[in-house]
Order: sequence, then C-alpha cells, then structure tokens
Amino acid sequence: MENFLTDNEDILFHLKHIDLDQIITLKEDNFAEKDIFPHAPKDVEDCMDSYEKILALIGEIAGEYMAPVAADVDEEGVKLVDGEVIYAEGTQMALDMLAKADLMGLANPRKYGGLNCPVTLMSIAGEIMSRADGSFLNFGLQQDISETINKFGSDEQKERIIPILAKGEETSSMILTEPDAGSDLQAVSLRAHQADDGKWYLNGVKRFITNGNGKIGLVLARSEDGSKGAGGLSFFLYERDEHMVIRR
Repeated sequence: MENFLTDNEDILFHLKHIDLDQIITLKEDNFAEKDIFPHAPKDVEDCMDSYEKILALIGEIAGEYMAPVAADVDEEGVKLVDGEVIYAEGTQMALDMLAKADLMGLANPRKYGGLNCPVTLMSIAGEIMSRADGSFLNFGLQQDISETINKFGSDEQKERIIPILAKGEETSSMILTEPDAGSDLQAVSLRAHQADDGKWYLNGVKRFITNGNGKIGLVLARSEDGSKGAGGLSFFLYERDEHMVIRR
C-alpha cells in the first residue's frame, strides 16, 4: 500500500529530530483540554503520537488514492455547468475522503470540530498532498480561511462558520485579486462603505479567485476613504447565496 509519509525519509527524520515540545505545549495550552475532548492529548508524547497517526492517514490518502488519479484530474479539469463549478472527479474524491476522515479541520480548534494542529504539521501535510497532486490547493486554503476567521471573527461568526469548514461541508475562498492588484495587495481598490442602516456595501471588481465558487468568502476591501497601502484595508465575511454569479 502506497503511503507518502512512511516512504519519505526526509519528513520522518524531521518528525523524529525537530523539537516540537514547546510548540505543542503552547498550542495545547498546557494540555488544558485533556479532560474535555476525548482525543485531546495528555502530554507531549501523546500529542506526537496523534500527529504521526494523522500524517500517516494523510499519507495513505495521498499515495493510495490521490496520486493514481492526478493525471486524470489534469486531463478532466474543472467545469462550469449552469453557473455551478464542478470539480474533477479525483479532486472531489480527495475532498470527500479528507472530510470523512475529519481532516478538513486540521488546524482548527477542537471546540469547532478541528484537530488543533500547528502550522508545522500543516506544512508537512501540504507537502505530502502536493507530491500526490500539485493542483490540490483546496485543503490548505480551507485551513487558512478558517484560521483567519478564528483569529479575527466574532464569537458568533466562529461558532457558525468554522464547524462547516472543519467538517468539509462547504469550501471557501479568499477574494483578494483585482485587475490592478494581484500579488500587490496594497493596491486593492474595491471600496467598502457602511450605509445608514449599518450594513456594509462593497463596490468594485475582483477576478481570478482561487476556488471562487466556495460557499464562504473573505473579501479584502478598502474600508477607509482616502487610505493608501495596507492601512485602511478590511476583510469582509461573505456567504454565497443565489445572487452570486460565477463566470469563467
């Protein structure tokens, strides 16, 4: 059985020799959740054992299921049918398998259905899956967006949105790129203004959005009139509804 963790001596060496004790202790808040959640670790050794099992499962999915269909994914591509994005069969299979294995919330807190893993583990998981299929960006993207919401969102937003992403029920996107603002995010010009009714309205153009069909979106917009550069930019949480039109 192919496993892209167990056959990778470089990753195994790092797992064995990198000192993660302090990172684990901080991430686990001195193991404060050990009596709250059934799978929360009780110490560093227990946590490392969990990490290895998680990565081994990801390695199995990547090596046994994703890699064999990677060429088919490239050949099939993504389709836009009646305004809906249809992933390649292999891509959808990988998303479904990761969701079924409770891996779509790898970096999310346990109280929202996640596994509370650090960025170090996310990076290793990303390397494993990229080896199987270089086009598979959705996995890492979901972690970044839910982590952003977890850090900056309100309690209501976190409780409502993060579990949906952690379970893999919906996908998401960061809506950043504009015709004149690609990697230079300081050039973002899409405007946001708050009306008298308290609602925010966004006016401008975004394009070339990775996984732009996602149900949950974080839209970067300029919320302060006359501002330039990074100052005056804000993220707006957007939940896709029937008014969103997808073009290709």
